Amino acid sequence: MTGLAIATNTLVVASNECKYVATVSTDYDETLPAVPCHPQEFSQAILNMIVNSAHAISEKNDGETAKLGSITVTTRSNKTDAEIVVTDNGGGMPNEIRSKVFDPFFTTKGVGKGTGQGLSMAYATIVDKHGGQLRVESELGKGTTFTIHIPLESARTALTSDIQV
Repeated sequence: MTGLAIATNTLVVASNECKYVATVSTDYDETLPAVPCHPQEFSQAILNMIVNSAHAISEKNDGETAKLGSITVTTRSNKTDAEIVVTDNGGGMPNEIRSKVFDPFFTTKGVGKGTGQGLSMAYATIVDKHGGQLRVESELGKGTTFTIHIPLESARTALTSDIQV
């Protein structure tokens, strides 16, 4: 499945979460090749980032639906790498939170509002299952960017060995 198709399908699923919170824009590299991946797990990882972005924007705007934020999903590629970037203009994160966002069970949400599993599972999917990288950059008061970087050959090798198990 192409990275473009995965990103597009994921945005359809995420649209209900975002529609009253943010405008979602895309900047797709139309030459993005097929990304060897587990499509459902990869989509879930991207969905978790988009949902986190929507929540961050909602919190920054105190839930006011009149103030729409923005979420941008970008895809890029070169001969060896595929990259998917999710950027928002939510409240951003301080360093002490940013350093923990991929830890299992870490959440900034109140009791009963978050499990702390979404970004941890995204990290495991991207890094452990697909041999990629998942980075987060954030500026307090300005927003957050999640960057998925998949070396296409490494992902293919990781999937081949995963399938053979």
